[in-house]
Amino acid sequence: MPRCLVFALSLLCLALIGACGPAPTPPRIAPPVALVASATSPPATSTLPPGPTAQSPTVTPIAQPGKTPTSGVEPPRVGVQVGHWKLKELPEELAKIRGDSGAYYRGYDEWEINIEIATRLQRRLEAAGVIVDLLPATIPVAYQADAFISIHCDGVGGELAAKRRGWKAATPFRASPAAEALLEAVEDSYGRVTGLPRDTRGASFDMRAYYAFASYRHQHAIAPTTPAIIVETGFMTHPADRALLFDTPDLVAQGIAEGLLAFLSTRGAATIQPLALPTLRVAAGVTLFERPSRSAGVVRKLAASEPLVTLSQTDGWYLVTTRAGWDIGWVSAQDVET
Repeated sequence: MPRCLVFALSLLCLALIGACGPAPTPPRIAPPVALVASATSPPATSTLPPGPTAQSPTVTPIAQPGKTPTSGVEPPRVGVQVGHWKLKELPEELAKIRGDSGAYYRGYDEWEINIEIATRLQRRLEAAGVIVDLLPATIPVAYQADAFISIHCDGVGGELAAKRRGWKAATPFRASPAAEALLEAVEDSYGRVTGLPRDTRGASFDMRAYYAFASYRHQHAIAPTTPAIIVETGFMTHPADRALLFDTPDLVAQGIAEGLLAFLSTRGAATIQPLALPTLRVAAGVTLFERPSRSAGVVRKLAASEPLVTLSQTDGWYLVTTRAGWDIGWVSAQDVET
């Protein structure tokens, strides 16, 4: 039987069975149902007990990246990153974010929830014939796959903890049509399957500038031609969201898996080439602003001929990043040459 038919039948069967901020540190409480179960007598659907002393799951060996993602004839490959997992092992070029442990709720770090979701997502995808690379914080250099998804959950403190909720997802800046199609597919499935509302504030700037997307800044990042999204699955600090994330991570995984499989079923329908934007040159003293306005806050003054990477453009302004550092901001089109 052709591999493409096997994959299609697996997708049908699966359908039938069907970026994060730290919060204050309150005292530890009893773990939620799903985490208790996995820490005592793991069910058939669990592969590891999360927690500071838990053993790490085995990461799928990763083939050396080729020149392009896999063709539609071969089994699709998907990279599933567990947000904030193994942060201390990040390479020197990413040493600045080794301390960014993400959201927190009463004794549970974000990565512990992310890994519960990611391992369940891995099983669902593999059952449908997909090759899955379960990835930690460190991304292989120029990682290539048919799709890449980074799993996260949110958290806030204070009075907002009882109010801020919902999920959101985003593509990188300069996203390819294939990445946009991946985003659309997962956005269509996630809310429908989980019943969670969208975060009313939408995807953040930092999500689109996520380090794993930034091949223009880091070596340990996905290749620009790998369709990618980052998903904030909900707020672990909100009671309703937390009940879903902690107690029913398999439902969360299903919401993501259905969208991913729908996207993979149309491989090759959209180009994987990222959006082309101009290379910019600036004179000494040009201002990098926080927002596309001369009245906005100043990030810093740019040096003469400082190399800039264009991420986006709108109404006479360019969103840029510097190749040599972490600065991102806006420059006026009047102040640059293309």
